[in-house]
Amino acid sequence: MRTWIIVVLCLVPALAVAQAPPAAERPASELRKICADAMNADPSFSESIIMTINEETFRQHKTAGDAIAKDQKHVILAYAALWLLAAGFVLFLWRRQQTLKTEIAQLRRDLETASK
Repeated sequence: MRTWIIVVLCLVPALAVAQAPPAAERPASELRKICADAMNADPSFSESIIMTINEETFRQHKTAGDAIAKDQKHVILAYAALWLLAAGFVLFLWRRQQTLKTEIAQLRRDLETASK
């Protein structure tokens, strides 16, 4: 009796798996036709789909616009920082050039004094 129970318990799941039909996907054209038929059959269903799409599209555009606006602030701040660095560097070079001109003039005077 035990043997029969073991055989039945082992064979029943194996047979169930073997007899299960394979899950076949429907082709896209068939799914499109089913959807179009459902939309044509009930105008309110069609309108609800369109509203959902419009609301979702609006939400995505709004989110993208907000992200761009936030990023734009960072870009403007980055450009401002770079312009300040560039202006500071130019000012540093101008001051250094003035110091070098003064030093060259002093050296020329010293040379003229030493050559006399």
